[in-house]
Amino acid sequence: MLQFISICSGSSGNCYYLLQDGYGLLIDLGIGIRKFKQHFSNYGLPLAQIQAILVTHDHTDHVKGVPVLARDFRLPVYTSELVHASMMRNHYLSKKVPLNQQHNFERGDGPLQLGPFEISSFAVPHDSADNNGYVVRTEENCIVVMTDIGHFTPEMEAVVGDATHLIIESNYDEEMLAHSRYPLYLQRRISGDRGHISNRETGDFLARHLNRDRIRQVWLCHLSAENNQPAKALATVSEALTAAGYTIGVPGGLKVDPLPRHTPTLLQTL
Repeated sequence: MLQFISICSGSSGNCYYLLQDGYGLLIDLGIGIRKFKQHFSNYGLPLAQIQAILVTHDHTDHVKGVPVLARDFRLPVYTSELVHASMMRNHYLSKKVPLNQQHNFERGDGPLQLGPFEISSFAVPHDSADNNGYVVRTEENCIVVMTDIGHFTPEMEAVVGDATHLIIESNYDEEMLAHSRYPLYLQRRISGDRGHISNRETGDFLARHLNRDRIRQVWLCHLSAENNQPAKALATVSEALTAAGYTIGVPGGLKVDPLPRHTPTLLQTL
């Protein structure tokens, strides 16, 4: 039985958790360790079940709590060598992941087996030292995680077609960004090829490349607090999927849900 919970999702912190057969896999930890432990306690999740941490990229909203949790529980941390090196240089991280707990996992290395999870990685364009998307397979499910997306690539098109469950960025509404208080240079950074991805772009991408015979759930992640709204993200993506023939939000149809920024979702059985 595979279970999933989003602890938080957004520029103030990102953290996702998969649990199967008593093996807990944490994907990113971008909030303070005290808040993280409180969320786990509130949901009755034992910290001792966390066996490994998988990191997408080195920005602080994805790694803030990683070194402390790794040190306190002697957890292995898996990501690319470029991300490990950048985390070591990150002055916002007062503590660092011990060298003997840093495990390099490079694209092209072949599947990484962690407990019941078989994991492969792929490149995601973003203005970080490196950014990795992940395909996490179990016997019955294929969970794909892609966040902080500057633009979609052919590799990402191929990967998403295999997903039964997809966590994908839907960062901003184009009109809200264009009329925001953000200066022009920041708007260009966000909408650029190494920035973030819009609701419209995500909806169009999903409509073209999801496999309707496999996909069961889409979670929209990393929504901007200033330039997006959950209702806007959901409506824009759902409109594109509906036009492509998907049935959204009814029994037996495709589930599409925006992930909350600060509060955990319910623990879901996939």
